[in-house]
Amino acid sequence: MTAATRDPDTQYAFNNDEAPAGDLLEALGEMMDEFTVKRLIAAGVTKGSRCLEVGAGRGTIAGWLAEEVGPEGSVVAIDIKPQHVQPHPNLTVLQRNVVTDPLPEGPFDLIHARAVLQHLPERDAVLAKFTEALAPGGAVVIEEMEPGWSRSVLATPDPRAPELMTSYETALTAVLRAAGNDPTWCRRVHTAMLDAGLTDVDTEGWQQSWKGGTGACRLVYSGSLQLHDKLVAAGMSADDLETMRRLARDPRLVLRGILLLSTTGRKAR
Repeated sequence: MTAATRDPDTQYAFNNDEAPAGDLLEALGEMMDEFTVKRLIAAGVTKGSRCLEVGAGRGTIAGWLAEEVGPEGSVVAIDIKPQHVQPHPNLTVLQRNVVTDPLPEGPFDLIHARAVLQHLPERDAVLAKFTEALAPGGAVVIEEMEPGWSRSVLATPDPRAPELMTSYETALTAVLRAAGNDPTWCRRVHTAMLDAGLTDVDTEGWQQSWKGGTGACRLVYSGSLQLHDKLVAAGMSADDLETMRRLARDPRLVLRGILLLSTTGRKAR
């Protein structure tokens, strides 16, 4: 994943310091890295590229970029809590708040952020910062998730699973909205890039099925564990959360992964 965390003084719902964070970040990477790599290659990442990875999370994409650009290029990965990012010779890791801190010195041939801006009320201002930091001809790739847990059950050993997932989506949406998340942003990125003056804007979606203990099911398990108290406060019972987590580890449960919308825009030369 490249899921960002916000400053401890803000309301961001997830926290990279908490125990389930590593598994949550790994689950996001398991679900989405294959598609993200495809999109970054299409955006023009190559040997010698100068790249910025925003909200580096586990660092899987930052590490891939560092390999891809080679010693001729450079990758800077930023996150407000970057402790999960693994070192690499071509990778510089910085602790930065993308809202309040300046971006690292550019310009960049590629800027990538996944599951970041949807959590930030200042998302339009951050996109403007990205646009300014691009080199002429450079690309920004913004990837965001569209909620859909209530429609995610494809197979289950427990007929209550659709009801549980619907309750989970309702409570999770309330928790995330209270922290500044905009679940509609994923569908507005395309227009936002056009409004920012970027060209060749295109959007592509990705999702697939995951059995219990993998991908989307891991995400349900670790995310609901980290947000347990907030989800209960938002109306989901502790018993239902426990039942849902037990199902999420059962290989007989199959969930459709959350839709990832990947939007690329390019700065005019």
